[in-house]
Amino acid sequence: MSMMRTIVAFVGLALVGVSAQSQCDPTLIFENTTTNAVCVSVEGAVRTVYTNALPDHETGVFPNAGNPNAIKAQRITLTMCAEPRLAPSKTVLDQGSGSCPFWVFGVGINGLEFDPIANEFFRNSSSGQLNRSWNLNALSPNVNLGLDVNQAHVQPNGKYHYHGNPIKFIESLNIGPTAHSPIIGYAADGFPMYFRYVYGDPTGGLTAIIDASSCHQLKEGVRPGDGVSAPNGTYDGTYTQDYEYVARTECVLDECNGRFGVTPEYPNGTYYYVMTETFPVIPRCLSGYPDKAFTIGPPQMGCATSNASQICTVSGIESDPAAMMEQIEITPNPVLSRLSLRFHSPDIEHHVTLLRIFDIEGREVASIRDVANGIDVSTLLSGTYYARVYVGGAEITKVFVKR
Repeated sequence: MSMMRTIVAFVGLALVGVSAQSQCDPTLIFENTTTNAVCVSVEGAVRTVYTNALPDHETGVFPNAGNPNAIKAQRITLTMCAEPRLAPSKTVLDQGSGSCPFWVFGVGINGLEFDPIANEFFRNSSSGQLNRSWNLNALSPNVNLGLDVNQAHVQPNGKYHYHGNPIKFIESLNIGPTAHSPIIGYAADGFPMYFRYVYGDPTGGLTAIIDASSCHQLKEGVRPGDGVSAPNGTYDGTYTQDYEYVARTECVLDECNGRFGVTPEYPNGTYYYVMTETFPVIPRCLSGYPDKAFTIGPPQMGCATSNASQICTVSGIESDPAAMMEQIEITPNPVLSRLSLRFHSPDIEHHVTLLRIFDIEGREVASIRDVANGIDVSTLLSGTYYARVYVGGAEITKVFVKR
């Protein structure tokens, strides 16, 4: 099956090969029920995506033996922060929010959702009750959910969405191992998404391209269940809980398949996510503040409803990052054992909520809430580090050297 894109516009966002309009007209998007249509606008602190969610590339045949649903046009509006911030803790997709059981990870620049969590669980062979602690992995060869070549399928309402590697979409963007991936989409927290190929040196000093690998691996041994109320047998990838995150030197990504570094679109650096070749492929958690427009569940319970106005608003001193950059100093730099933040404005000092330190590979190595008495960095290896300072609703990044 093949569908071509007919309406694609990015407003307030410059991307190669995409024309800009002065504003989005959702009516044009939603009235198109035959071909791909998407429009993205950025107004103030909020990015909004209007999409009919029809694929703009070749798909498999639907319905099929593993998926009885036909692709249908949707009327979807998604919002996220245009200037995202890292949160003190991660949001796990399959843990949901309140009455909303799951999160969608993000949305592609073609308007299709990256939704890796399958609403399928281990079923008690005696009572028939679902054990929601064991979520079936849609990408496992032991699980047949009717996925096509794009590791995608169709929900009962007709929405075509990605569970894994959208091969035909990636091919349409001409992504390969010799150049840094372009942005392929945005996560629910607003941070950009890339596909596999990124700079090996996150500072941008060296432009060698690497195939970023995941640090997730299968657990060793056997599952603890009895085979009736919970699964037993060897950890083989049938369930997402068969995997665990194990930090290794060859891995550059954190538990959410993210890192901090320079990209072509962000020459000053940003936190970003990477789709990897191996599990989880699409990240299974979010490092920033996700918009509830990406939750799955009944709207009357507050699901699939934007809260961008609460999580994306910046005001006062937070609205001028350039000014804040000049008002915060890391000292001493280089540093041997203890790092301090020197503030040239008491207004900024009183609004600092968190400091996170990342190594040269973009991995987080420290997180400190109380910075008033300095930060002990004596255990860090010698080298270059990023200090990410959170000031109210904004954040800035400083570079320092550990001797």
